[in-house]
Amino acid sequence: MTANFGFTIVFAALDVAILTWGLRVLPREHMQILASIPRRRKEDGEWQALNLTWYGALQAVSMTSAVVLALLLAGAARVPFLSMVLTVGVVLAAALPAAGLVARLVERQRGTFTVGGAVFVSTLLAPWTALLVDLVLGGDNALPAVAALAVAYPFGEGMGRLACISFGCCYGRRLADCGPRVRAWFGWRPAVIVGPTRKASYAGHCEGESLVPAPALSALILSASALSGVPLYLAGHFRAAVALSLGVAFAWRFASEFLRADYRGEGRLSAYQWMALGCLAYTLAVLPFASESARSPDIRVGLPVLASPVVTVGLAILTIVVFLYFGVSRVTTASIRLEVRRP
Repeated sequence: MTANFGFTIVFAALDVAILTWGLRVLPREHMQILASIPRRRKEDGEWQALNLTWYGALQAVSMTSAVVLALLLAGAARVPFLSMVLTVGVVLAAALPAAGLVARLVERQRGTFTVGGAVFVSTLLAPWTALLVDLVLGGDNALPAVAALAVAYPFGEGMGRLACISFGCCYGRRLADCGPRVRAWFGWRPAVIVGPTRKASYAGHCEGESLVPAPALSALILSASALSGVPLYLAGHFRAAVALSLGVAFAWRFASEFLRADYRGEGRLSAYQWMALGCLAYTLAVLPFASESARSPDIRVGLPVLASPVVTVGLAILTIVVFLYFGVSRVTTASIRLEVRRP
């Protein structure tokens, strides 16, 4: 068994284990709020608290995991470490604020985020960033660098959809409002939102009802896309890895919008569907012009990247920043009463 094949098997097993845990545990009512921090004492003796969410924790883990996968794959293809770090850094610096800005523009709500907006900006920016890095540092690493990001993206978003299950956002349509074919497909395992503070409850008024399991489907399909892209990348088929990973991801984003019930803006097609179509067309238009790189990736070359203290510290900082950005709840609050435990 080759090292590349062994890595693919281990990667797939870990992803399946995480998805299995998330799909079983995260729908439970107590899995929305991770912690509440007392901030201000009220007149009745209780404390007004700040909520930290599982949504933020899962988004932080998913984004950091996606960066780890991108660094491993790029290292396996012998992309210089500095080139990949600069490319990832610029893309993330644009994607994080875009997640909030695009959501506010489309949904006209504060305190909400959209992966679709972040991905749209990242897709437009990534190839030109990689080319600019090549121009500054020298080399011909743009295609393997972008391909590593392309494979890592659906892996990160697939895991990130577990965060949607926790928060109750991106919820699907009521099965009762769907046609018989949709009810037959999804009625055997519907999503049921429990808890008044989840978005499907306070925004969609569908607590306790059977819904199309849109976030769960996204998690499974996007993860499968990434799992298919990894062996293609490690075989040196960078264009194929980009086409498969991003093609499936953008096509599914377009299709999945028809299954969702949360507000997605006005029009027959949502703004996010137009973004998905634009990203798909953009990818197919740009990809043929990318110069193929004849390399034979070896995951054994990429694994030592994670041993660097710079990478360890950088990933820790990224995890904290993403958690604070997404995990500090802007739409829920809590009241806490502190008492002495008596025997």
